Amino acid sequence: MSIHIAIVGSHEFLKTIRSLRTTEDVRFAYHPYEHPDEAATIAQTLGSFDGVFFSGSFPFAYATPHLTHKAAHHVVQDETVLLTTLLYATLTHSVSLDQVSIDLVDPERLTSILDSFPKERGTPAVMRIHPELAFEDVTAFHTSHQAGHTKLAITSIERVHHELVRAGFNSQLMIEPTATIKHHLDQLIQQVRQQLADAAQFAIIRYATDDMTLRDHLASVRYLGGHLESAEDRHITVLTTKGEVMNAFGEDTLVPNGTYRIGIGYGTDYQQADEHAQIALSAASKERIRIVDDSKRLSFPTRDAHIPYRVTEQLAFDFIKQAGVSPVNIGKVLHFAKRKHEFTAKELTDYLEVTRRTTERLIKKLHDARIVDVIGEEMSYGQGRPRAVYKFNFPTS
Repeated sequence: MSIHIAIVGSHEFLKTIRSLRTTEDVRFAYHPYEHPDEAATIAQTLGSFDGVFFSGSFPFAYATPHLTHKAAHHVVQDETVLLTTLLYATLTHSVSLDQVSIDLVDPERLTSILDSFPKERGTPAVMRIHPELAFEDVTAFHTSHQAGHTKLAITSIERVHHELVRAGFNSQLMIEPTATIKHHLDQLIQQVRQQLADAAQFAIIRYATDDMTLRDHLASVRYLGGHLESAEDRHITVLTTKGEVMNAFGEDTLVPNGTYRIGIGYGTDYQQADEHAQIALSAASKERIRIVDDSKRLSFPTRDAHIPYRVTEQLAFDFIKQAGVSPVNIGKVLHFAKRKHEFTAKELTDYLEVTRRTTERLIKKLHDARIVDVIGEEMSYGQGRPRAVYKFNFPTS
């Protein structure tokens, strides 16, 4: 399956991303904005993604409160960006450093660069900027200096640049080299790959209980995306993945109310996960749930630490309901969407345990309502036409 990355930025930034070459298993979806603070709204309406990449620290800051469960990264205004911009500005505009006004997220980076220059050089007028700052104040900073002795404004904010140009002032937008953008994008992709690998770790869950109704509960939640290993000697053991266990914590489906003791072990192979589950269950602790991870670290998560029904889930529920899908199926679709960014009709049929015809009707409703998109095809192993591959287009975390 592919890695899905949402790209959030200006039209020019998205154009740069489209020009980059990346591996075939990475898919991009583009979300342009006219103003950086629109990133907050975009973040709340994003579909199902593994990660989100932003053009800079401002849109990243605006969107971060709405991306608590997604990997996210942005282009950093580092020394390469500053040196590239200053070199271009001095060569093309024929200005010295003391004839420049510049706004920066991190002025200390510029200070570090200038300190390595000969002492005789001039110093630009510098303004520190942050997401809460009014853009009008940044524009005023540059115009006031050009009314004095500066000849060029260098700005990190596209909107400020356009306003300065319209007003007849000389302005240069900060230059982000393509190599720098690709470097930070690759960092996000690597982070996503690591998270997916981490979520795919083996997980063994050992329940210590005399209550056989627990087995009925586990069957009703499909053994947390795995299968029943054993149910004997007052113990029930389930094999699944770390990602499914984390989903179970979020959905509060790990265990019903009761006095069960639970030991969860994670590992890169079955044997390691099984060993860690035994250690977790036998740990001397009053906590009901104990986890030993692949580094043998013991932790004690509590049910209170998880919110089983988040606001984004309510938004997604209402979104799907408008398409005429029954409440029962909405819940199932939401659970399926958390586990599958992209899927085929067969995969959804198997998960819902309904007929293929029922699934096709459901997918048509979702597609007509723009809740799912067709993103490609995959060849089936047998005879027949290629299967359509779909992707959910609503918030899933």
